[in-house]
Amino acid sequence: MFNEDQNNIALRKPVYNWYVIYTKANAEKKLYANLLEKQIECYLPLRKVLKHWSDRKKWVEEPLFRGYIFVKVSYKEFFNALNTQGAVSFVSFGGQAQAIPEVQINNIKKFVEQTEQEVTLTYKKIRKGIKAEVIYGSLKGVQGEVIQIFGQSRILIRIETMKCCLYANVSNDEIKILQDPKPLKKNKSI
Repeated sequence: MFNEDQNNIALRKPVYNWYVIYTKANAEKKLYANLLEKQIECYLPLRKVLKHWSDRKKWVEEPLFRGYIFVKVSYKEFFNALNTQGAVSFVSFGGQAQAIPEVQINNIKKFVEQTEQEVTLTYKKIRKGIKAEVIYGSLKGVQGEVIQIFGQSRILIRIETMKCCLYANVSNDEIKILQDPKPLKKNKSI
């Protein structure tokens, strides 16, 4: 029989969150198809890359995040998603799968879907920038950090769960600062 906690879980409305699943090597597209077959909401960001072979060149779509796929599940689908062919484990810290805010998934989608700006993925640690929102152009509505790289302004989305960042060039005219930079503290002479 159910104890009281199990009964409460059974009666509770499922809450859906985005999570990241590690995939087997080069199995992102296959896992994506398998999850869709199970009617589990998932997202696999793809980018077009020009591949060079000795006899030809060809544009191919490859995963933006190699070895990862995003799934939106509740406690009901959680283990079903993990038990799908191609899945290895959820990205977790301290034994707990880490949810990703919906706004970050939407920002990733905007980055990937726009074609005007080149999007760069990096696993390097990048210093914190000023919080801003893009108000014009193909990335309109994206909120992130504005940073300077090689003298150019970039809008950056930090994905803490995956310890990576996505960024694209933006003009200073395209952004609105959401958080004023903190004034520098004056050094006290001793």
